[in-house]
Amino acid sequence: MAKEFSRARRIEQQILKEIANLLRFERKDPRLAWVTPVDVRLSPDYSIASVYVGVMGKSGDEAQQIMRVLGDAAGYFRSELGKRMKLRMTPQLRFFFDSVEDEAQKVDALLRKASALSAEVVADEHDEATDVVAS
Repeated sequence: MAKEFSRARRIEQQILKEIANLLRFERKDPRLAWVTPVDVRLSPDYSIASVYVGVMGKSGDEAQQIMRVLGDAAGYFRSELGKRMKLRMTPQLRFFFDSVEDEAQKVDALLRKASALSAEVVADEHDEATDVVAS
């Protein structure tokens, strides 16, 4: 019977959990308080872990600065992961900005606007039908 998760997926989940704990409890830079790890993807040979993070409530320039801070701290995070996880080789960490939340907010705003326009069209059609019946 096949395992529910592959070894790579279990390692990805553990890396995600450990980085979240490091950011939550052991961060030294206050700019990293706005960072939330979203996903981790390992390369096929487990040598590189791509860490996708969300930066809540920050503009593009501030988010870029936070991403530079994360890039500079990648060695620290890798060192801490090596201490906490029992892996033969700790993967290099590469941090990427995850813009899914921003895109979801844009789509939500567009859907709300479309819904409002649809309601206006229905109201206009109802008013026109009422005028035709009254004539």
